[in-house]
Amino acid sequence: MADHTQGLSDEAGGKIANWVWNRRDEIANALVSLYSWFRGIKRPDGPSPSDPADDQPGILIIGPGGVGKSTLGHFLSGQFDLLVHPPGEYDESLDTEGFVLEPEGDDGTGVRLVIPPGQEHKRAATWNDLYADIAGGKFRGVIVLNAYGYHSLGKISYKQHKLHTRGKNVFLEAFLGDRRVEELRVLRQLAPHLAANRQKMWLLTLVTKQDLWWDQRGVVEAHYRDGEWAAEVGKIAAQHGAVQFRHEFCFASLVIANFSTGAGELLRTNTAGYDHGGYVVHLRKLIEVFDSLRRWEGSRGQG
Repeated sequence: MADHTQGLSDEAGGKIANWVWNRRDEIANALVSLYSWFRGIKRPDGPSPSDPADDQPGILIIGPGGVGKSTLGHFLSGQFDLLVHPPGEYDESLDTEGFVLEPEGDDGTGVRLVIPPGQEHKRAATWNDLYADIAGGKFRGVIVLNAYGYHSLGKISYKQHKLHTRGKNVFLEAFLGDRRVEELRVLRQLAPHLAANRQKMWLLTLVTKQDLWWDQRGVVEAHYRDGEWAAEVGKIAAQHGAVQFRHEFCFASLVIANFSTGAGELLRTNTAGYDHGGYVVHLRKLIEVFDSLRRWEGSRGQG
């Protein structure tokens, strides 16, 4: 099987690989229950699976660059197998990505995932149309990804970043703080369009890269559940009411990897003690959250 323990020691990587291999069926069964959620939404014949203009209600995955949006899309669509695919290097998305998730059987149902690029310089060209689609009820759900500031830097050294002044540790502290501000800015950009939507819709705040901040998990979870993030979500919810709108939090890792630059510079190791045991536990929690949304969602014609 391929190595998906990027940046770990040979000993730690070997233990994780053995753990995953021994629990292959357990993990695979959990994933099946997730994939089977996407049923019951008819899509017309004709549009390309990657065509975000398709009018059938879909799911929007959105957030700043480097938080794991494309990985989540590949994971939900079954194109990313946690058991065999490595994390790989971070590549900026050049344009809006789209997937159609097909259920088992021949009933022609599926659901469309739309993932716009998150880099600030690319939003003007891709996000404005999505704002109108959000307000117009073209998405049954929106997943906003964050990573407590651990946004992949791309193919540069931290010394080339505008926030670099002196030393790696000083840079990392400044970078994480700056990216957390950016996460909140993204939500505030989305908020008026989410509030304007009059259709039944759910919102999921998914905080990724848990393996990097696991030793600070109390602080991290409070940052989203009790701070400005929660206040902004509360404003959106107040515009809808519980019958038409539901919000959930979830905290997980999509992959286990150290936090490194594209130039190979290690900025932070993943937290000691956060292995694939914890990884799968929280992956299962993600599956349970999706299942609760599925049950709440019910028929779009009701509520």
